Amino acid sequence: MGFCTKKWRRVIPEAPAKEGKQILVPRRSRVNGWSKPLHSFQAAAWIMFLVLAFASFFIFIPLLPQEWKYIAYIVTGGLFFFHFIVHLIAMSLDPAEDSVRLKKSYTEPLPTFDRSKHAHVIQNQYCHLCQVPVSLKAKHCSACNKCISGFDHHCKWLNNCVGTRNYWYFFSSVASASAGLLCLIVILLYIFTQYFLNPEELRTDPQYQSVSRKNTWLLFLPLFPVRTSTPVVLGIGVSMLLLDIMTLVMLGHLLIFHLYLMAKKMSTFEYMTQGRLRQDAKTPEAKKGLSIQIELPQEADEDLSPSARGKGKHKQFLRFPWCQNMCSLSTIHPKKSSPPKQTVVDPNSSASGVKSEELPPPLKDPSQSFVVTIHPENSSSLLKLRAEPLGTSLKCRGRAEGWV
Repeated sequence: MGFCTKKWRRVIPEAPAKEGKQILVPRRSRVNGWSKPLHSFQAAAWIMFLVLAFASFFIFIPLLPQEWKYIAYIVTGGLFFFHFIVHLIAMSLDPAEDSVRLKKSYTEPLPTFDRSKHAHVIQNQYCHLCQVPVSLKAKHCSACNKCISGFDHHCKWLNNCVGTRNYWYFFSSVASASAGLLCLIVILLYIFTQYFLNPEELRTDPQYQSVSRKNTWLLFLPLFPVRTSTPVVLGIGVSMLLLDIMTLVMLGHLLIFHLYLMAKKMSTFEYMTQGRLRQDAKTPEAKKGLSIQIELPQEADEDLSPSARGKGKHKQFLRFPWCQNMCSLSTIHPKKSSPPKQTVVDPNSSASGVKSEELPPPLKDPSQSFVVTIHPENSSSLLKLRAEPLGTSLKCRGRAEGWV
C-alpha cells in the first residue's frame, strides 16, 4: 500500500492533433465544349448523330422510290448538315463575358472562393473569382469556372455553357435535330407501310435486278451493296424507329420549353430561380401568422368553464397586430390550480380596451396533443399545425394573408 502515500505527479496533456485541412487546388477555366474534362453525354450525342445519319443515308433512303429518293436526300441531308454546323459552333464558342475573355488567360488557375470574405461570388456586378466587372445577367458557372454572359444553363450535351453568344446556335441545333428526326420517322413509317402493302415499291433500285429472291434485301446502296434477309432489315428498322421516337420526344420537349421561355422573355436560370422561390413560399416556414387559435380535444369538456361546456372545444384567440414577421407561443405549464387569465391588448383599437379571457385547463392525459390553428382575423385563410404535448415549449410560424 506504499504507492498510496506517493505524491501525484502532474501529467501534461498531449497537444491535440491538428486536423488536416483540405487543400483546394485552384482550377483552370474551361474555354469551350472541347476543353477537358469531356462529358459522357457529349460523346453519346455524337455517336447517336453518326448512327442515325449512317442508317438513314445508307439503309433506309435507298429503299424509297426514285422520285422520292432524291428529295429525301436533299431535305434530310440539309437538316443533318445544318445541325452539324450549328452544333459545332454552339460547342466551340466561348460564352464568357467580354471582360473575362479580354483580361484573363485560361492557362492561369482562378483563386479559391473564400466565403469568410464574401457572401457571394458576384456582388455589385463584380466577380470575386474572375476579378472583373460583369453584366447584370452574368453568372459564374461552377462547371466552366468562369462568368457567362447572359447565362441560360450549362448544357451537358454540348459540354459547354449556353449564354448570349451561343444561345441561338444552341436553339438552332435543337430545332434542326427535331426536324431531322421527324423526317426520319416519316421515312421509316412509309417503308413499313409499303413493305406490308406493296413490297415491290421498295425494290426499285437497278441493283435489285440481279436479286431473284423476294426475301433478300440490299443494304448500303448504291456504293457497296450487302445482301441480307428480311428479319435483319425489319429489326434495324424497328430499332431505329424506337430510337427516333424517344429522341424526338426529349428534343421536342426541350424545343417547346425554350419557345415558351422566348415568349416569356426569360432564361432557363430565371425560370428555375422563380420556381424555387414559389416553392419556398409554399412551405410552412415562410408563412406568417397573426392570430392563434387553440383547440383542445372534446374529452376535456368536463373541466371547462360553464360558458364553454357543451361546445365540444374551447377556442382562445390572441391577436398580435405588431407582429408582422413571426409569432411565438410560449411554454405552457399544466397546473392543478384554477386556470390562468390571459390578457390581450389591441393597440389599434382604443374602444375595445383590455379584454380578459379564460384559458382552458390542462388535459387529463398529458400525452394527448392539441391543434394550433393560425389564421388572420376576418379572413378565410387557415393553417393547422400539430403541436407537442402539454408542458413543452411550442413555437409556430405562419404567414399573414389578407390582414394588415
